[in-house]
Amino acid sequence: MVRSDTVRRVHAAVLGLAQRGGPGALTMEGIAAEAGVGKQTLYRNWPSVHAILFDALAGDDTSSTEPRASDTVQEFLKAAIDEISTEPRCSLLRMLAASIQTDAAVAREFHERLLAPQVTHIQRLVSAVGAQDPRQATELLLAPIFYRWFMRLPQFQEKELEQHVRSVLTPKP
Repeated sequence: MVRSDTVRRVHAAVLGLAQRGGPGALTMEGIAAEAGVGKQTLYRNWPSVHAILFDALAGDDTSSTEPRASDTVQEFLKAAIDEISTEPRCSLLRMLAASIQTDAAVAREFHERLLAPQVTHIQRLVSAVGAQDPRQATELLLAPIFYRWFMRLPQFQEKELEQHVRSVLTPKP
């Protein structure tokens, strides 16, 4: 098993390389050199650049979408919007989104490690405010955010996000 200081160096290398050179800078050779480890250390512990990237994104302490019990739906969605719109995460997530289209293993890992924990947290939040169908409410809340991100459209501003959350969570007569 790889030592925790090596994992931290590898994660920092991935995020640093991506910040400076974008997703195209992420190669096993580049990550190994940046982290000061051998390529064999990487291959022994991670089967691919995508696997290292998942670990780095999932373990990033600067992530603003770590679920907190005190979050409101709007606060959590605002943090998610900020996160997917800020480099290097934006470019890295776009790289993963492209890979998801052709690689079922990448799609599965993305859903299990990055998306599912956040969706589960949002479902808990919307359930706590009385949503009749938390799964559907979560999808309705997230769909326009991902659509705007995917299409590179402007994201919700604070008031627009507030109105969006209200329109999804306010019971219809």
